Amino acid sequence: MSTRFAVAVVTLASIVAAAATADESYLLDIEGVVGARLRPPSFAPLAASPVLRLVWVDPAGVGVGAEAVARNEARSLLRKMGATVSWRRGDASEMARPGEVRVILLDRAAASFGKAVLGATPPRFEVAPFVWVHVPSVRAVIGLDPRGSVLTLSLPASRALAIALGRVAAHELVHALAPSVPHGTGLMSATLTTRQLTAPSIPFETEVGLAVRAALRGDPPGSRPDTGVLAVGTAPEPVLR
Repeated sequence: MSTRFAVAVVTLASIVAAAATADESYLLDIEGVVGARLRPPSFAPLAASPVLRLVWVDPAGVGVGAEAVARNEARSLLRKMGATVSWRRGDASEMARPGEVRVILLDRAAASFGKAVLGATPPRFEVAPFVWVHVPSVRAVIGLDPRGSVLTLSLPASRALAIALGRVAAHELVHALAPSVPHGTGLMSATLTTRQLTAPSIPFETEVGLAVRAALRGDPPGSRPDTGVLAVGTAPEPVLR
């Protein structure tokens, strides 16, 4: 698996307080591309590909109560791209293991150019790749208290948060696996609505599935597009506590 990774962020342009307009709040990153509605393609898992080994790391326990649904949502999306996925729960204090990709939930918001960051993928790693999911930002965009607990939510709200977390994780995992994939439409939009994060399904472009399959086969990675390099340096680097 290549260790070249594009910095990728999905950012919040505004949070609309009124419930009637909440699903029209936009998550903008620097590219500002609006995603179109697509029918999600589905690829059969590669017979000879290695299992994509994912690790759920939640140091502050901000995902407790949403973990199972969130992991299943990310698994389902990656499976449609042709990936066979396994999950395990990791600990923040453990050493990174080669061949695994860590999904690290952070109990802190982050911002870039004044916009809230939902998730990010660093450009390089010493040992094994990882992606960040900023849980307070994800909570806020779907109309929840950024600092609340999953365990105090109603069942519909808890499920909505879990689905949103899984989709943010899947978005970042695509960037980690296939750094040449630019933002596009559907799951990989640079612009996502609250509805896209919580709807019954979210599409992705056929090219995304093909790129993920190529990465799983071990094909040489494509060049990282200039438009895929996003400035996230204005936000402090997340620190695990």
